[in-house]
Amino acid sequence: MNSKAQWGIAGMGVMGTSLSRNFAQKGIPLALFNRRVEGVEEQVALKKIKKYPELNQAQAFEDLKGFVDSIERPRKIFLMLAAGKPTTSFLELLSPLLSEGDVLIDGGNTHYQQTEKRATSLKEKGILFLGIGVSGGEEGALKGPSLMVGGDQKGYEIVKEDLFLVAAKNSKGTPCCSYFGSGGAGHFVKMVHNGIEYAEMQLVAEVYGLAKTSTLDTTLQQTLYQWNKTESKSYLLEITAALLQHQEDGVSFVEFIQDEASNKGTGAWATAAATSLGYPNTLMASALHARFISSTKSDRVRFAKQFKTPSKPSEINFSLLKKSYDLSRWINHHQGFEMLASASKSFGWKLNLSEVASVWAEGCIIKSELIDFCITLFKKESSLLLTPAFESLLASGKKDWKELLQLAIKNETPIPCMQAAWTYFSSLKTAKSNANIIQAQRDYFGAHGFLRIDQPKEQLQHGPWASI
Repeated sequence: MNSKAQWGIAGMGVMGTSLSRNFAQKGIPLALFNRRVEGVEEQVALKKIKKYPELNQAQAFEDLKGFVDSIERPRKIFLMLAAGKPTTSFLELLSPLLSEGDVLIDGGNTHYQQTEKRATSLKEKGILFLGIGVSGGEEGALKGPSLMVGGDQKGYEIVKEDLFLVAAKNSKGTPCCSYFGSGGAGHFVKMVHNGIEYAEMQLVAEVYGLAKTSTLDTTLQQTLYQWNKTESKSYLLEITAALLQHQEDGVSFVEFIQDEASNKGTGAWATAAATSLGYPNTLMASALHARFISSTKSDRVRFAKQFKTPSKPSEINFSLLKKSYDLSRWINHHQGFEMLASASKSFGWKLNLSEVASVWAEGCIIKSELIDFCITLFKKESSLLLTPAFESLLASGKKDWKELLQLAIKNETPIPCMQAAWTYFSSLKTAKSNANIIQAQRDYFGAHGFLRIDQPKEQLQHGPWASI
């Protein structure tokens, strides 16, 4: 008989397998579970144990009750399953087998509102439920992921030391793992992370697109490599420079990849969540819509034949590109952190933005010099844009930013995120906007009322057109 496992991990897909190996490398005894589907998924957990030496002490299960019984109490079970119906169906089978005080963790990309519901339901059964956002992909899960925890704080206290062991460590040696609040707080933070990630990926893609319309694409890979030695340094910039090295028959390999971007829903969730909060996450939304537009390949080909673009586009230099890229990234991160602050206030989570930045500093897709800067910044400031660093960046780059936008329009090259960044910043610094016209229109056709600037704010007024 094997001794009891300290942890159970269910779901031996790419992420579950990598996370299991990570736990095992830290000396944590494991029970591994994967469902059995005849002819499709058979002895999956056992095959993983045989394949990876670090898992040779783990126990493999296809029987759910045997899996649960093999784990010492209070049980600690980490689910790494596809979000949605697969996780819901599994929980329906698993929860009756658990005991009061057991800790159950959902590490999938689950919508935070679904996590809220599950936390409430399982709490009634005495099960301590955590929703953990796990970032870093396959490599992060294996070498150290970023872990964004929400749910039952008592449950977190039980598992946090082990989570600290497997999590990534930032430059100061601090585990990239933190508790952010009850219910769906962890999955909300992960959702915003993914929204920022969408925009960061799109911004790099826009740099690539602008380079291709000039004569810059032949030196883009080396330039991105050099940018990554500056304050622009990021994981996404690093991997883009790396992938651009690859060629096939003398042509950059990426040119053979169909230009239709996929998405798994988290960008749409982030955009919808911002809408429900009344927060303008314009770069996330623009990045999401850019992916949607990319999927209309046949339409784009048809319209490209109908509406020609300039045959001799204006030249764009790398200096203009870098300044615009850097400023747009600051706006993107500002929107992400402001969205977290808005959610924290609405949901009563009391999110510490410096802790969020610390968790994002390693083991995740958006790790960068800018995120490292945010760790210190948010200990004393509340806004990325109200800092001497941003003022300095703006002073040196605003002229170039505007010039690049003009050239992109002249060349008819789409840069939705860079344009969204400029529009947001321009709107943010407009003390008196044109929204008074919107309010007047609403009152004219719907008698919604408006506030006058020269009268008490609590008194809704109607315009002289009300008698029409």
